[in-house]
Amino acid sequence: MLSPLRLAISFLTIIPLYNKKAENQELTRSVSYYPVVGFLLGSIAAGVSYGLRTLGLTLAADVLAVVTMIILTGGLHLDGLMDTADGLFSGRSVERKLEIMKDSRVGAMGVIAFITVLLLKVSFLFELSLAPKLTALILAPTAGRWAMVYAITRYPYARPTGGLGACLKQAGRWQLAAASIFFLAVSLALMGPGGLGLVGLAVLGTVVTTWYISKCIGGMTGDTYGATGELIETWTLLAILLGQQLGII
Repeated sequence: MLSPLRLAISFLTIIPLYNKKAENQELTRSVSYYPVVGFLLGSIAAGVSYGLRTLGLTLAADVLAVVTMIILTGGLHLDGLMDTADGLFSGRSVERKLEIMKDSRVGAMGVIAFITVLLLKVSFLFELSLAPKLTALILAPTAGRWAMVYAITRYPYARPTGGLGACLKQAGRWQLAAASIFFLAVSLALMGPGGLGLVGLAVLGTVVTTWYISKCIGGMTGDTYGATGELIETWTLLAILLGQQLGII
């Protein structure tokens, strides 16, 4: 069990816990642990936020909590978001969109998507009171990594020649089921019955996001996995903020 978890942590973060060549079976099993990685990242970010708030920081604490997750992931998912935005909103053919997404250079739409997502995350966090804020910091990356599992297991790989994310396509319903059970359990533990509503909203957002991306390019890629994770993180923060404002949480 620890070997796939170490592999998932190494694959999704800059923490080198898995130093050997991964076999396909281990890569497949590691997908189940993506929400666990999100939970760990979120717990660290929540700890940073809480610690800085004890020093009297407010907005800076929220910004540094978000920056902490960016540093720990090496900006991997944000890079995928930028590449995806450049490709999807280019107005070109499917083949050209995939070529644009593969280009290491960042275009205008990628920069806009990057800035927009960061501003939304920080502003949503800033509006939350302390307890919901810490819950949101933990659940948002957990939901985002669950969404990545959904995208991996439910859609074909868009590139006919394969790519970094193609090695994960052997993952299927068992990996999705395991990831879903963990996500649901964490949501219920942190939010009580309200966790069911949060999971439902996360599922809705994921279904819509992945459907749209797949419709545009005929499937998913490694970049769109990262983009999906970032978008669902942001959507989850908004959902928790709305829950606070409506008095639900």
